[in-house]
Amino acid sequence: MLVNETLEEYVKDVSSSKPAPGGGSVSALVASLGVALSSMVYNLTIGRKFYDEYDSDIKDEIESGLKICERLISELMPLVDEDKKAYEDVIKAIKMPKNTDEEKALRSQKLDEAYLKAINVPLKLARLLSEGFAPTLLIAQYGNPNAISDAAVGALLLFAGLQSAYINVKVNAKFLKDKSLADSAVEECESLIKRYEPVKDEILNTSIKNL
Repeated sequence: MLVNETLEEYVKDVSSSKPAPGGGSVSALVASLGVALSSMVYNLTIGRKFYDEYDSDIKDEIESGLKICERLISELMPLVDEDKKAYEDVIKAIKMPKNTDEEKALRSQKLDEAYLKAINVPLKLARLLSEGFAPTLLIAQYGNPNAISDAAVGALLLFAGLQSAYINVKVNAKFLKDKSLADSAVEECESLIKRYEPVKDEILNTSIKNL
C-alpha cells in the first residue's frame, strides 16, 4: 500500500514512468497533510496558558475542531491508495477483449463502472475537504500564535486538494455514460470551490494578522 511506503519511496513512485500514483493520489495526500497541519495547531493550542483563559464555549469548539480534523485525516488517507486502484481498474477495463458483441458489451459495462469509481474517489475527497475549512478557520482565530502560519499553509493545501479533486472529477466525467450524473459531480465540485475559496482567503487573512 502506498500509505505504508516511506516518503522517499512514494515520491519516487510518483516521479517514475508509471502512470499511477498520479495527481489523484497526490491530491489525497496533500489534503491529508493540509488537515494534519490544522490538527498540529490544535495540539499546540490545547493545554497552553492562553488556552486556559478561554471560556468554556470556545474550549468546547476547539476540542470539537480537533476531533473533526482527526476524523478527516483517517478518512482522507485511504484515498491515497483508492485513487490509484480506481485508475488501475480503468486501465484493466480498457484492455478487456472486444472481438464479439458480448465482449464489447461487457467491456463497455466494466468501463462505465470503472469511470464511475474514478469520479467517486475525487468527489469523496472534495466532500471531505469541505469539512476541513471551518475547523481550520477556528484554529486560525484562536490557535497558538507561534503556529498560526501552519494553519495558513493548511488552508492553502485544503484548497489545492479541492481544486485538484475537481480536475480529476472533470477529466473522468466525460467518459461516463450517465451524463446527468457526470454533470452533477462536476457542478458539485465547482460549487464547493466557489463556496470555500472565500473561507480559504479568510483563513489566510486571519492568520497573517495574527503572525
